[in-house]
Amino acid sequence: MSPAKIFLRIKFASMLASSLLFAGPGIAQEGIRRPIAPSNNVKQGLPANQTNKPKTSPNNGRKAKVAQPARNHPSRVASIQQQEPAKSDANSHDPESEKEKLVLAACKNCTPVRIADDPMEIRHEEPVTGLSPSLNDPESFRFQENDCNTRNRCGDNQIATFGVLGLMLRNMQLKVEAATFWGDSQVLQPLVTTRRPANDPATDGLIGRTDTIALFGGREQLADSEQGIRGELGLFFDPCQSRGLLFRYFDVSTEVDRFNSAGSIDPVVVRPFFSTADNAQSTIAINYPNSTSGSVNASLSSDVYGGDVLFRKMLRRDCYSKIELLAGYQTARLDEQLTIASTTTALTNTPAPTGTVSQLTDEFTTSNRFHATTFGLNTMLREGCWNLNGMVKLGFGNLERQVNIQGSSLITVPGNPPTTNATSNGLLARSTNDGRYQLDTFIVSPEVALTLGYRFSRNLDATLSYTYLGIPKVARAGDQLDPQLASNLSSPLNGQLTPRFSLAESNFSLHSLSYGLQWQY
Repeated sequence: MSPAKIFLRIKFASMLASSLLFAGPGIAQEGIRRPIAPSNNVKQGLPANQTNKPKTSPNNGRKAKVAQPARNHPSRVASIQQQEPAKSDANSHDPESEKEKLVLAACKNCTPVRIADDPMEIRHEEPVTGLSPSLNDPESFRFQENDCNTRNRCGDNQIATFGVLGLMLRNMQLKVEAATFWGDSQVLQPLVTTRRPANDPATDGLIGRTDTIALFGGREQLADSEQGIRGELGLFFDPCQSRGLLFRYFDVSTEVDRFNSAGSIDPVVVRPFFSTADNAQSTIAINYPNSTSGSVNASLSSDVYGGDVLFRKMLRRDCYSKIELLAGYQTARLDEQLTIASTTTALTNTPAPTGTVSQLTDEFTTSNRFHATTFGLNTMLREGCWNLNGMVKLGFGNLERQVNIQGSSLITVPGNPPTTNATSNGLLARSTNDGRYQLDTFIVSPEVALTLGYRFSRNLDATLSYTYLGIPKVARAGDQLDPQLASNLSSPLNGQLTPRFSLAESNFSLHSLSYGLQWQY
């Protein structure tokens, strides 16, 4: 990239940052508390004999109540009666009136609390600040009606000095959870086998025999749970939290199943396959008494992570529940790798000269990348210190599946000098199926989440969550092997071209149980 393009990108990024920090004079001015100019008879052009003092009743001489000016709003008109008589000083002003005006300026999306006697009146109640709640008195943190009314009116949530960015930080929610994940396992074919004890090198370890024992494969792999992390960051555009952004992320630690015959006590270790050249089951002896000496190292790994960026809009809210509409971008990735590497040294002159070292490697790698537009609903119910959140979401998008198959062999024959022969053919990954394949498909990915929370304070919740994520039509590493483990080892190659590649799809489900803390600023 040329220096000019880099400069343009830096300039563009600085402009975006400036627009977030200073979101325009209209928004910035709205969040600054300005005192209302005191009433002055001379400045208002009133006659000298006319004052702002309240009129007295001719009957009893008591001062009559003076109503505050009506507050106009596009969605409602509120009138608040002044309970105390106005001050006689012409230059004085009512701070409560100033506060109510600021409330209306900052709280344009709040739902008013209507009084039955006067449906046009809005009741603003102040929170109790003289109490000192503690963990020993959880009832003091209950969501009382007054708390709800105070939160709805958003009176003290003025826009910060830094414009929209400052407002978003002042209305932030952060949740971090430790999570236990478990996904769908894989059932591999027997890739490393043995027989106890050794009997016949021609039949020991063959697939299909009752005395064959699978050392790697032949059962469910990746069946254990793994630890990971989940996180959420919520930012709101307005003090009433009616619109905002939600960032979600999860990461599962890499799960690996390994096998190394070097630590095995089995004297027989073979790699089975179906020989299309002989049309029969066969094996390659990795370690066999008085024949070969060697080891095999096999592993299957899986790595999952993802997240989304969601725009959230309040559809309905009251003191005990809320419903939000979610829409945005979702991504997820599933990467897997299957590797089988063996090293064998011949102890006799059959089938290779004594001392010949053979190294075989098969590697199957898959990568699934999901990019989608997602829509959903988020709801919350609360009672006392408890709250229950539920989210359901569907992602519509493209699943990019990449499969990479690679094999290699290196045979070293002793001599002076030794002779080496390197090829790109392993046992199950050979020239007939190796290469890089990419296939895209459209999928619908469902996600469901339930969160139970308990509020310790007005800012801190303890959470317990369950989440389900489904990704259909993924390519998994163990499924890309030839279904029969067929391989043609003839040289030169003749007969059936095996192994063959044919994309195998499967549905992947990821479950998680997470527990953590949520902080609301």
